[in-house]
Amino acid sequence: MQLTQKRKTAFIAFLALDALVVIALIALFLIRGERESEAALREIGVTIYPEVRALSDFRLLDQQGEFFTKADFQGHWNLVFFGFTHCPDICPLTMAELSQFYASLDFSEDEKPRVLLVTVDPGQDDPESMAAYLANYNEEFIGLSGDPGQIAQLAAELYVGYGDAIKTEVAATSHEHTGADTEDDAVQGDYLIEHSAHIAVINPQGDYYAVMRAPHRDRDLVTAFRELVK
Repeated sequence: MQLTQKRKTAFIAFLALDALVVIALIALFLIRGERESEAALREIGVTIYPEVRALSDFRLLDQQGEFFTKADFQGHWNLVFFGFTHCPDICPLTMAELSQFYASLDFSEDEKPRVLLVTVDPGQDDPESMAAYLANYNEEFIGLSGDPGQIAQLAAELYVGYGDAIKTEVAATSHEHTGADTEDDAVQGDYLIEHSAHIAVINPQGDYYAVMRAPHRDRDLVTAFRELVK
């Protein structure tokens, strides 16, 4: 039976409407999936910014004494944490979690990110001390030091706050020496610098993409990173 022109038109309209319904359902499914993904990320302290935030150019020194600029962020996902080598608590804890996170990734399947420590104590932390500090965690990590003004600029754009060094008093304990120094004798540093503890996520275009809030746990970092780079 041949279809009349009127029926042909109605049939085509029906197919078009059906296609639009399918497209709408797919879009809703994708939106729902994105919302569920973002909600899951928020539960582990990760927020993706609605719009990426461009960074100004800067020039710092890595632990090899080579210049590191905004352009060096490009082509990689970057996890940026601010701290200092004499930090007694949050810095070693965070760096340890980042080290375990990095070791947990399967680079045959996972993208290889860059992990960066930017010092908030440029007066004390030079490339050599940054290299020695990072060797305790992972020699692939990058440590940035250099001009205090450049560090302050980058910190401000990544919403990192930090203060001046505050002198602290370390109680001395007397020991009878038998040869080797005790652990108490090895305590170093008599100052603190308060600073933000979040990790800034810079995308491969060099823009501020997301933030990971403390406390940081290696398993959550792995989950978040794999979700972010999808």
